Amino acid sequence: MKLIYVRLVRRVFLTFALLTLLLLFGTQALPVSAESPSFVRLVNASPDVGIVDIFVDGAGFLHNAQYGSVTDYLQLPAGHHRVQVALIGKGIGASVIAQTLSVQAGTAYTVVALGTKATGFSLKVFVDNNLMVVGKAKLRFYDLSPPAYSLSIATGGLTIPGALSYTQASNYLKLPAGLYTFTVSASRPSFSLLDQITLKTNMVTSIFIVGVFHGSPPLLFVHVQVKGLPSMSGTGSDPSALVGNASPFIPLAPWSLGVLALGGMSAGMLTRLWPFSGQKATNRPPRLFLTVLTAIVALALSVAGLSLAPPTASPVPPPLPFVRLLIPSIGVNASIESVGVRPDGTMETPAQRPWNDVGWYNSGPRPGERGSAVIAGHLDRPGGNPAVFWRLRDLHTGDSVLVIDASGKALRFQVTRIIFFQPQDAPVQDVFGNTAGSFLNLTTCAGDWIPTQHQTALRLVVYTSLVGQAPAFTPTVTPTTALQHGLYIAGTYNGSLYDETKQQTTNISVLIKQSKGRADFRGTFTVRSPSQRAYPLSGKVDLQGNFSFTVQQPSGQMPLYFYGTVQHQQGVDYLHGYFCRSRTNSCSLNTGYFTVGPRY
Repeated sequence: MKLIYVRLVRRVFLTFALLTLLLLFGTQALPVSAESPSFVRLVNASPDVGIVDIFVDGAGFLHNAQYGSVTDYLQLPAGHHRVQVALIGKGIGASVIAQTLSVQAGTAYTVVALGTKATGFSLKVFVDNNLMVVGKAKLRFYDLSPPAYSLSIATGGLTIPGALSYTQASNYLKLPAGLYTFTVSASRPSFSLLDQITLKTNMVTSIFIVGVFHGSPPLLFVHVQVKGLPSMSGTGSDPSALVGNASPFIPLAPWSLGVLALGGMSAGMLTRLWPFSGQKATNRPPRLFLTVLTAIVALALSVAGLSLAPPTASPVPPPLPFVRLLIPSIGVNASIESVGVRPDGTMETPAQRPWNDVGWYNSGPRPGERGSAVIAGHLDRPGGNPAVFWRLRDLHTGDSVLVIDASGKALRFQVTRIIFFQPQDAPVQDVFGNTAGSFLNLTTCAGDWIPTQHQTALRLVVYTSLVGQAPAFTPTVTPTTALQHGLYIAGTYNGSLYDETKQQTTNISVLIKQSKGRADFRGTFTVRSPSQRAYPLSGKVDLQGNFSFTVQQPSGQMPLYFYGTVQHQQGVDYLHGYFCRSRTNSCSLNTGYFTVGPRY
């Protein structure tokens, strides 16, 4: 008996220890400094240096930096770096500046080469804040003009608080957008200069004052404007909130009515599964023929007139919007909404179908363009049920992400890194402002819900880089009944389907049994949540990977018809397509879509 108690106590403590470890690892963020770079723009503001080359850690970093030039933000790994500045063509051995700088991950910096032969040369580092002020312009002055005298800056009766001295930068000003004339003056020596600039909404403007007053090179103002960056949006939900209409997916087969209180609710759910009934055509009025004939004649005359008119330049049509995001390895197949920023500066989240759609930040680049396109999605729904990016944390480096435009054109991106961080440490410059390539960054929430802050403890960013175009994901071809040979697709596929009429998602499993070389197959279709139910399926696949199969439903219900195409990604096959309720093995109106694969 004593031995039994000893074992029981041992198991209790072991369980407690394992739970403690899980809580520990579940609440610790991956350090951003391990993977996220810093971002540095370089300014050559030394009047006695001229055109220079810049070396970092002994390697060439920037060439032909002109006096008064300001670079874009360039990536630099976080940590300590040896920076050397040399006259153009002289090589690293002729450096006029050699200095060690320390930069932090995800932070933006302005690094200025300044000084004169009399005072010596050095690097000055400023930490930048490119977060936008929604609806306003953001402005900062940098005094990089020797010798050391205090500058006063004013515009329209507004004076910037405090004098600005050499090698200093002002605080950020928040001003309404518009045309401004700034007066820059000094008392010793006495001078006053005017600088005019148009400040733009949601932009961050830097004005660098370089050169020498009454000297060479002359004093000038260098203007640089960059897009303001939004803050990361909150995409987590309170797990203790009332669920409301965010309940988990109801299985395709009806529940048995066990309790009278649920009878009305179940009946309501079942009626939503019935197919839409077509409307019968009615006889048209006789005058409809005359109306149509008149319209045709008018159209013919219009075309004839246009053909005689001189040719004019056709406007360039806007690019087609991206409409769908696919992540085969985790079963994501979501509509893309265009989103902006909230009044507090955070990125908006999808509004039409918040738990099932994802949102593309429309003030940034489109997917595939140079820069960082950003798509956000919710982690979960109120009450804790999964939302569209529930399994984003399960992605791995090398996994594929696809975005599809309205014409079916698909771009494929590849996961390069995955980072967790605390909201206050968000590397927004890395997420929204990296222009070193064509990126698509996916964001959601992670970690525990913090009731006092109304947010989760962590944020998650999955960084991806453009690989190229991918086959269009618009399956329209279904195999014919006369097929004898087909692609071998036997196996078990796990994933999810989304019912667009009910705006609900469910986890499914598809088991396919097939003889090699044969087009026809059979198997089992299993609904895995909220309770497991299995149904027989039968179908065909052709040699190009176009497939269709029918899932039989119990009690005389209309069968489910699935069709689509096999997608081969990273050595494994995924089945992606659409489904509807049909007795004719065809869909005039799709009910929803599905994606299943071996990794889900």
